[in-house]
Amino acid sequence: MKHLRGCKINIQFDVDKYRGWLRKNVTLSDPLSPESLKTLVYHLLLGKNYRLLTERNTKEKLFATYIWLTDVYNKAKEEYGNDWREKMLGELLGEERPKKEQKDLTFWLLGLTQKGAVNLGIAKNDYPTVLNEVIGYCRKLFSEMGVDGREDNTWLLMMAGSATLNIRGSQKAKIGKTLEKVFLRAMLTILGLEENETFWMNIGRDIEVEREADAEVRTRRGRIRIEVGLIAPGNQEVIEDKISRVGRNGIVIFDKLGPRSRVYETAERNHVKLIQIRNNQPLIEIYRHLKPLVDIELRKPSQTEKELKKLINKLSDETLRPAT
Repeated sequence: MKHLRGCKINIQFDVDKYRGWLRKNVTLSDPLSPESLKTLVYHLLLGKNYRLLTERNTKEKLFATYIWLTDVYNKAKEEYGNDWREKMLGELLGEERPKKEQKDLTFWLLGLTQKGAVNLGIAKNDYPTVLNEVIGYCRKLFSEMGVDGREDNTWLLMMAGSATLNIRGSQKAKIGKTLEKVFLRAMLTILGLEENETFWMNIGRDIEVEREADAEVRTRRGRIRIEVGLIAPGNQEVIEDKISRVGRNGIVIFDKLGPRSRVYETAERNHVKLIQIRNNQPLIEIYRHLKPLVDIELRKPSQTEKELKKLINKLSDETLRPAT
């Protein structure tokens, strides 16, 4: 199948309409905006499960994407009939300046994500060949199964599955790592510490310390290190690694551990303070640990939701910026 750059576009992909859906109808339309991060930080400080918010956000993006895919599929079928996949791919590859959504759609049409295509070593020039090969063995399989006539609907499901992998993978990596640093910076700021004066973020390794750390806080005798891990309960080894990073009197903040975890024993041996977020008051715990160690008077955190909300709303956009 050949394609020409600048060829006539027959299918309206309606990318701007799709973007509008995501912008106006998703709980956290931009999960990394200051307002969204304030909401997520607030949930964490109350010991709540922040993933319930981000999961809703992800599902709403998926629902909007499925509607968009269905609309594009219907238009392609109406315009091109049985050859809709080949013709759609031709149009997508013929775009001189494709938008990100059109690039994603190209991979989804092949039943892949961009990462999947890279891992398989599939170059752009290979896309038509790959599509024809998949169409071929799909038809053969369906014929052997005796389910002819279901190919198009199944193909749409495959595209939706690829979109799901794409969106879920992107959301998880992007939100989790950013939120860890923003959450820690917000807590230390609320306690009255000042960045680059009494605490520092994103500490790199050097000749004195071999391991990186999310933050260091100035104390009467030097500095202590802090690590945050918003990981699922099954990843105990991640928390154990963080314990080894922070050293004596250091702090490891985590979402939740499994019921049989022995991480607390490891922390006790290493004189490390563990602070669980879920069903807890992490701000009060970090305050109690830091108070006798630091050389300034910390602000005692409020224990009421209303006052906590006010403190979070006062945080500057600079405090809520994603870490670099």
